[in-house]
Amino acid sequence: MTRRRRAVIAATVLFAATSVTAAAPVSAADQSIPAPRIATGLGFDTCTAPSVAALDAWWGTSPYTTVNIYFGGINRGCRQPNLTPAWVQTVSGMGWGLLPTYMGHQPICMLGTKEHRYTAGTADAIAASNAQDAIAQARHLGLLPGSALYADVEHYDRSDTSCVTAVLRYVSTWTRTLREAGYLAGVYVHQDSGLRDLSAVYGSSSYATPDAVWMARWDGKTALTGWPTAPDSQWANHQRAKQYLGDHDETHGGVTLNIDSDSLDAPIATVASR
Repeated sequence: MTRRRRAVIAATVLFAATSVTAAAPVSAADQSIPAPRIATGLGFDTCTAPSVAALDAWWGTSPYTTVNIYFGGINRGCRQPNLTPAWVQTVSGMGWGLLPTYMGHQPICMLGTKEHRYTAGTADAIAASNAQDAIAQARHLGLLPGSALYADVEHYDRSDTSCVTAVLRYVSTWTRTLREAGYLAGVYVHQDSGLRDLSAVYGSSSYATPDAVWMARWDGKTALTGWPTAPDSQWANHQRAKQYLGDHDETHGGVTLNIDSDSLDAPIATVASR
């Protein structure tokens, strides 16, 4: 995400008591989807999944209880030597909540260098393919239906109207495809591009509204309301996360990690029991 991290770990600073609980479905779009696991408080995100030892050192000595995992995607930037079904079981058993992030194709007008992109003409087919791959990768890791899987949509040039259409089509098809398989569809977006455009079509009959948004705005504020580019009435039922601080180092339990900081009241992964 715009955070181009190193292959070290990430964490976050808590704004209230951090907890991970079961809750009612965040979306009424498909009542057949199992109730998701909701994470509140703070979590952290990082490019490479941390080692079990690092997470063990941070557990109980840091204020964080949720960590993201880049579990798939053609544009995923880091190798994932730790990310296995056994790792998922172990760290989940420690108490960590997992925020699954999929770095698939990016908009043609993305403000960056990612090679694999989509246009308005290819967005639907690519989104369906990305979503099916995300479902397969999630199942392999033991992430159950009801889990929220977040598509990473990096910051893009909104002056390209065809590209805006491409993003809306991609997110809509991503959402529909995941729901058909019993998963919730999240999306990571920049405050000034993806969030603004998705807010403009919220509840539209033309585009499926994602079940949760994870917004990037590095202003140091953890608030999940009062966002300038999406009213509080949108994604209001345990459906919001915010990346509020970019790359920085923190040390807990004798382990220093480079992290991005996130506040959460949003669905995350539900992990299969042993």
